[in-house]
Amino acid sequence: MEEIYPDPEAFNPQRWETIKPTNYEYNPFSTGPRTCIGAAFAMMEIKIVLAMLLQRFRLQYITQNKVDRFGIIVMKPKYGMPMMVYPQDRKFAQGVGGVRGNVREMVKLPE
Repeated sequence: MEEIYPDPEAFNPQRWETIKPTNYEYNPFSTGPRTCIGAAFAMMEIKIVLAMLLQRFRLQYITQNKVDRFGIIVMKPKYGMPMMVYPQDRKFAQGVGGVRGNVREMVKLPE
């Protein structure tokens, strides 16, 4: 929704640094009486797991593979997203570009 997020289809992770969306603006676990019972645990868990992984490793997307979206209830990459795992060397810009597939129809990704 453009009234909530400027340029909503662009991949812009920095937007989350400046906004605090309500449960109705960012809705990965539903909201209201049908809220996922594990939502709070899942959000805490992903932050802890990501912090632990990214301290030790750098993940690099393998650009030869297509990223085609798939899903009925939950959106996911149809063929997964194969990554190379390296010891953390802080070379974050490597392996960022070159994403191909129909995911580009949903999100404007950087080249």
